[in-house]
Amino acid sequence: MELNRYLRVVRHRLWMIVACPLLAAVTAGVVSFALPPVYEAKVDLAVKPAQLLPSTDPNAPSISATTILATYALFMTEPPLLNKVIADLGLKTTSDELVKQVKVTPDATTALVLHINVQDTNRARSRDVANTLVSEFIKEVNQIQQAETQSTNARSGDTFVVLSPAVLPKNPVSPNKALNVAVAFVAGLLLALGLALLFDYLDQSIKSDAELTDRVGLISLGHVPFLVAGKGKRGELVTLDAQSHAAEAYRALRTGILFSGVERSVKQLIVTSAEMGEGKSRTAANLAVVLAQAGYKTLLMDADFRRPAQHRIFARVRNIGLSNVIIQDAAEEETITAVDAVPNLWLLTSGSIPPNPSELLGSGRMRELIGHLLANFNYVIIDTPPVNAVTDAAILAAYANGTILVVEQGRTTFPAVGRAKQLLDRVGAHTLGAVMNKVRASGSSYAYEYGYYATPQADPSAPDVEPLARVKPSRSARNA
Repeated sequence: MELNRYLRVVRHRLWMIVACPLLAAVTAGVVSFALPPVYEAKVDLAVKPAQLLPSTDPNAPSISATTILATYALFMTEPPLLNKVIADLGLKTTSDELVKQVKVTPDATTALVLHINVQDTNRARSRDVANTLVSEFIKEVNQIQQAETQSTNARSGDTFVVLSPAVLPKNPVSPNKALNVAVAFVAGLLLALGLALLFDYLDQSIKSDAELTDRVGLISLGHVPFLVAGKGKRGELVTLDAQSHAAEAYRALRTGILFSGVERSVKQLIVTSAEMGEGKSRTAANLAVVLAQAGYKTLLMDADFRRPAQHRIFARVRNIGLSNVIIQDAAEEETITAVDAVPNLWLLTSGSIPPNPSELLGSGRMRELIGHLLANFNYVIIDTPPVNAVTDAAILAAYANGTILVVEQGRTTFPAVGRAKQLLDRVGAHTLGAVMNKVRASGSSYAYEYGYYATPQADPSAPDVEPLARVKPSRSARNA
C-alpha cells in the first residue's frame, strides 16, 4: 500500500521531480564554468630533529618530535614569514589573504614530513609561492637555531630536506565540474522527492479508492473520467453516446450500485456531494440515463431548490415542478415529463424556488409523493444540494433506500467528505459509497478503454412496472 502511495506521489509530482534536479545540475554547471580554475602546487619537506643538548634544569619539559613538527607547521603560516614571500615575489596581496591559500599539514606517521600546499588561480604563481615559502622557512629556522645555540636547553640544530619541490601544476584542482554537477543533481533530486512527499502530506484532497476507504470509510462505487461538456443543449448527457468511454464508466457505476443493493432493495437513490462543484447533478442525470437504458423505469427528480440544474441539463423549463407538487399547486401528471431521447426515463424538475426548502422536503406530503412514485417506477434518482451546505440532503437521505456521495478526485478533501458522512450517519442514512468523479487519466491508475463494448441491450431481468402515463407539459409550462 505504501509503495503504491509513493508511486502515485511520483506520478503526480513528476514534473517537479524531473525539473528540480535538472535545474540544480544546470545551475551548478553554469557556476562551475564561470568560476576561475584554481591550481595547487605541493612541496614535501622532511624534518630531521637534532638531539637535545644536556640540560642543566631538571624541571625543563621534554620536547617530542611531533611537537617540533606542529610548531614548524604553525610558524610557516605566520605573517612575518608570509610577508617575506610577498616581498620576494612582488605579490600584490597581504599576509591575511595569502594565508588562506597556504595549507601546511604535519605528517608524523612514518617520517617527520611537512606537506605544503599552495592554491592560486595562476599556476606559475602557486609553484613560486610554495617554493619560496619553503626556502624562506628554512633560512629563518636556521637563523633562529644559530642564535639559540647558547641556550641551556638548546638543540644542536634541525635538518630540512626538500623531498619534492613544487612543479608547475597541469590541471586545476577546482572547480570539479563533473562532481559539482553530479552532487547538484542528486541534491536536487532528493529535494524534489522531499518536497513531493511534503506536499502530498499537506494535501488533504482525495486521490484514490484506498485513501477514500482507509481515511473516510467509504467504498468507491465507480470512477467517472474528467469530461468537457459537449456542445448543444444536452452536452452534459455524455451517456447518450452509448459507445463512449464515459457511457461505459457510468454503466460500471450502475453495476456497482445494483450490486450494493443485493441485500437491501435500493429504489430511491439520493445523489449528493460534500461541497458544491463536484459534479453531482451531472452524475445524477447520467446515472438515470444508464438505468433507463438498461430497461428500468426511472424517474430523475431535482430536489436541489438552492441551485437546480436538471432543467438546464435536459433543456427544460422549471416554472412548475417538485415544489409545486408538494404544495399541491400542480398535479404529478402535469409536472412529470418523459425524456424523448431516452426511453424509460422521466424528469421532475425542481419547480419554483420555495422560501423554505428544508421544510418542504421534510414534510409528510413529500414522503407521500415519494411513496407514490416508488410504486410506479423501478428507480427514483434524487438530485439534492451538498450535504455540508444545507440540511436538505440529510433530510431526504434519512428515509431513502440509499445515498451516494460524489467526490471530485484531487479536489474534495478528507475533512469535507468525513463531515458529510458524519451528517449522513447521524440521521441514519444508508450510504452505499462514493463516486470518484472527474478522474484524470494522466494522474491516476484508472483507465477508460471501453470502446470495444457494443451498445448495451435492455436488461431482461428488469421488472415490468407500468409507469405514470406519458404526459405533455402543462399549458403554463409550454407558454413559459
